[in-house]
Amino acid sequence: MMNFLVPVDFTEITNPLLRLVKSLAQAHSAKVVLFHVVSPIFYLPYPESFGMSVIDLELLSDLEKKKEEEAKDKLSGLADFLKPLSAETLVDIGDPAELILEKEQSFDLILMASHRKSLIEKILVGSTTEKVARYTKKPLLVLKGKEVENFKKVIIAHDLSKYADLAFEFAIKLLEPFKPQITILHVEETIELPVVANIKDVISERYREEKIKYLESLKEKAQTKGFTAQVKVMQGKSPTEALLEYLKENQDTDLLVMGNRGLSTLQRVLLGSTSWELLRKAELPVLIHRSVQ
Repeated sequence: MMNFLVPVDFTEITNPLLRLVKSLAQAHSAKVVLFHVVSPIFYLPYPESFGMSVIDLELLSDLEKKKEEEAKDKLSGLADFLKPLSAETLVDIGDPAELILEKEQSFDLILMASHRKSLIEKILVGSTTEKVARYTKKPLLVLKGKEVENFKKVIIAHDLSKYADLAFEFAIKLLEPFKPQITILHVEETIELPVVANIKDVISERYREEKIKYLESLKEKAQTKGFTAQVKVMQGKSPTEALLEYLKENQDTDLLVMGNRGLSTLQRVLLGSTSWELLRKAELPVLIHRSVQ
């Protein structure tokens, strides 16, 4: 049984997210935890010259408790929506991204929704979803661009790394109840080899044949699970540009899956540049599978 952590903020993106969560959770008989974080109330006293006294700290505490109780009531209503699934509810006070990252260890998948923001808003206001995406060590599914409750067409980006393999295996497990059409998409990047031209051509062609052979084996593995699958290889572009171009041509895609090793930064792991750029630019739900210990 899978365990899903679902942070919610009670905005307009909450209901579409819950519809997706319900669909996935029912398919896997998953345990769902709905999580809301109440922002702490801060008070900045006016200068004494303004003639205002320091606010009663007990009042601040009461206000936080009131917000916490209101959040619990709202979460209870959201849990009712997920019935007959049993969903736990959890409320905490603090920084949303930090608390999500603290609690992620017990879960198999985090599901979040991303707000649409203007460029200036993205610069001035850091998105909780983006912060979690940058640093989480768990698979993260971000609902963005369009609403999805069922998966019919999925792209799995594969760079022939073990991290892409792990993402492929996770995606197959998660999506198996839906049996979508899968495209295993690989972008060939130019490799400069310091050898004479005719030998270089032979090596490059042999390398390409081995890549295609391996990607075809993944397609066959997906087909044995009941998926309709195909392999697509693109050339002459950076991975980000090629994937965005392919997505533009295939706008009926329901999900983009990517594997990511992560880049170590002290006790956290920073999302790689390609995954990060695609998460921000792709106008569809994105699943990032992280492969870190």
